[in-house]
Amino acid sequence: MQVEEIMSKPVATVGDDASVADCARTMLEHGAGSVVVEIDKTPAGIITESDALRAGVKSGRPLHKIPARAVMSSPIKWIRPDSTVRVAAKKMQDERVKKLVVVDGAKMVGVITATDIAFHVSDVARGVGEMIDLKKKWESNRRFR
Repeated sequence: MQVEEIMSKPVATVGDDASVADCARTMLEHGAGSVVVEIDKTPAGIITESDALRAGVKSGRPLHKIPARAVMSSPIKWIRPDSTVRVAAKKMQDERVKKLVVVDGAKMVGVITATDIAFHVSDVARGVGEMIDLKKKWESNRRFR
């Protein structure tokens, strides 16, 4: 299975002049767990829900007064859409991140998360189990002909 098959798109983005409050608002509007901060339409960093929460609690300042660029993780960890999900999972483990921006050439085309992988792996495992059950039933039926 390839990354492009399970990645989320479009990517929620904000400009580098955004505040953490803008990031949180964008995440809520898009139902996303992160936003990519862009500078001149180029991905420059990423802010997760946890980053926004941590920034507010640690600083004690209102989120609208905290600049996104002060909180974002940079450089962005990325992967190609034609990479396998297994490669993506390994890269997340190696880089100690839960999200990878999916980049095709110079264009950002999606985001893949550890949650995306977990859901799809369980779907695949369930499908394999169903195939094994069908094979057993078919073999059993064949013996009685």
